[in-house]
Amino acid sequence: MTTPDPDRASGRILGITANSFSSVSLAPPLIQWCIDVKGNRFQIYADATVFGVNILSSGQEDLSRRFAKQDSHIVPDDMLTRNEHSLRLHNVIGFLACEVFDTRIVGDHLVIVGKVTAFDMDERHQGLTYFRGKYGLTGTVQ
Repeated sequence: MTTPDPDRASGRILGITANSFSSVSLAPPLIQWCIDVKGNRFQIYADATVFGVNILSSGQEDLSRRFAKQDSHIVPDDMLTRNEHSLRLHNVIGFLACEVFDTRIVGDHLVIVGKVTAFDMDERHQGLTYFRGKYGLTGTVQ
C-alpha cells in the first residue's frame, strides 16, 4: 500500500506491506485493508485521503521486506514509481488507485475502505505470495 508522505514537499511516498485486501462492493467499487493501531505508520495511513494498492510481482520480495520494516519511504531517486500515477510502483502485476471512503477501528486494527478510482494490470509477471512465513510465486510456496 502506498500513500503520499505527510511531508509532501519532499515528493516522497510511503509504502507498507499488507498481507491482504478484499473486495467490499462493486457499485461503487470498494476494497478494504487493515492496519494495526499500534503500528509505527498507523497515523499516516489513518490520516491519508488517497492510497494505492500495488500487487507485487515475483521479483519484488526485497520490496515487500523493505515495506514491512519501519523505514519504508520512497524518494524520487529510488525510481520505484511510475510517471502516470505517483503511487504506482514499477513491475507490479496489478494496481488500484483509491480514495479513502471510510475508516473504522475494529478491535486492534483500523479498517480502511477505499473507493477504486483507477486500476490496471500487467500479466507479464507472476505474483508474489507469502504463506506461513515464506515467500513464493503465484500457485507455489518456496
